[in-house]
Amino acid sequence: MQSNIGMDLSLFHNRLSFTVDAYQAYKKNLLLNVTLPSASGFGSSVQNIGEVENKGLELTINSQNIGKGPFQWNTDFNISWNRNKVLSLNSDAARIVTSDYQVAQVGSPISSFRLLNILGIFQTQEEISKSPLQNPRVQPGDYKYQDVDGNGTINTSDKTIVGSPWPKFTWGLGNRFSYKNFALSVSLNGTYGNQIYFQGGEVNLNDAGVQNQLASIANRWRSPDSPGDGLYGRAIRNDYAFGFSAGTTKYLFDGSFTRIRDVNLSYTFPTTMVSKLKLQALSVYADVTNLYTFTKYPGYDPEGSTGGDNLAKSGVDFFSYPNPRTYTLGLRVTF
Repeated sequence: MQSNIGMDLSLFHNRLSFTVDAYQAYKKNLLLNVTLPSASGFGSSVQNIGEVENKGLELTINSQNIGKGPFQWNTDFNISWNRNKVLSLNSDAARIVTSDYQVAQVGSPISSFRLLNILGIFQTQEEISKSPLQNPRVQPGDYKYQDVDGNGTINTSDKTIVGSPWPKFTWGLGNRFSYKNFALSVSLNGTYGNQIYFQGGEVNLNDAGVQNQLASIANRWRSPDSPGDGLYGRAIRNDYAFGFSAGTTKYLFDGSFTRIRDVNLSYTFPTTMVSKLKLQALSVYADVTNLYTFTKYPGYDPEGSTGGDNLAKSGVDFFSYPNPRTYTLGLRVTF
């Protein structure tokens, strides 16, 4: 079931126009993996189960900023907000694991990240003794986890919803400038508010001293007098032996980005010159795609996803191949 409402508005002799669309959709009988009792002989089965709500708002603005004379400038802008939420599964308390780090859970977005939440880094032995019990070998410089169930012991039962791979909003901006026979177009796009689980960080952010590490590990905890930036604990071989490393917020990052998607510069030869060549039109152009990306995400590409088109595994990245930067020179000829 889906409902939509929209509006189109043009002002100033169509120099400024708006398109707004609001929608709400319900999806039922979703195909999801459901865990089965071990007595069945199977680990899971795919079943038609669950209901998900999607609702959002989309806005598009087209503007003719300067439309007369040899210099012209047009702008296109779009932004969209979407929210999805799991409304029901086989029970109100049900939780379906969609990846090693994500779940479909009633009341939360599909594929929400369910991880152990790191509260900080232990600085002293006294601080450890006053905290919920973890591995007995934990010492200053190790991570402090949230005791979600409040039983005084840290284990995998303390995993909790800590984020979503879905942006709070996505946007795009395009500008086209022209001056006589020259034209320049620049387009940008981006997202805000989504998280990415950098699975590749389990290799190059694990602080284990086996593989090459990212430069940010240089700011790790070394001692109470040299605590680093508070993001990475002490260097330790086989930190998984202490119970946790993968599956924690250590590798969960803000996936927001702004990308210069495309820059195109062209020149169209005058018709008087082109007609002498017995052509209708002739132009040359230079184009760059994926020119630069502004982001705090440490992986190759904030748009990378190991799950591909599988929405149930969106936002997990294990060294996904980045969008390439391409340079193109071209000639357009119309006979």
